[in-house]
Amino acid sequence: MKTSLFGLICVSLIIAPTFSHAGFADSLRDLRSSISQISGATKEASDLTKEVTGLTGSGSGQASGSSAASGQVLYPKINNVKLYQSANKGSSVVTKLSKGSEMVYSGNSSGAFHQVTTEHGDGWVEASLVQ
Repeated sequence: MKTSLFGLICVSLIIAPTFSHAGFADSLRDLRSSISQISGATKEASDLTKEVTGLTGSGSGQASGSSAASGQVLYPKINNVKLYQSANKGSSVVTKLSKGSEMVYSGNSSGAFHQVTTEHGDGWVEASLVQ
């Protein structure tokens, strides 16, 4: 009886590490697969970013910041963008523009402001709030 119990303990000591190594190998395979999927998704996102940047840079009709060209149509990024009478926040507000409002860029910029023409008249908008 002692011999068979000893044999059973020895067999279990030999087999148990084999199962744990197999589980570890499976975990490594799963991890490699996940890393490959993440890498592929990152590459796709990078390609998409390059594609979108290329479209924006090739005259898609919208611009942001100082890359706007005279005559280009701009849109507010958010609702209630203020159209100022002059190029500073202290000047009077002509109107507040909704997100869908069209603005035609005049080609003039003053610091952080663009001069635009809207259906409500001419004025200045903060360049960081238009696209």
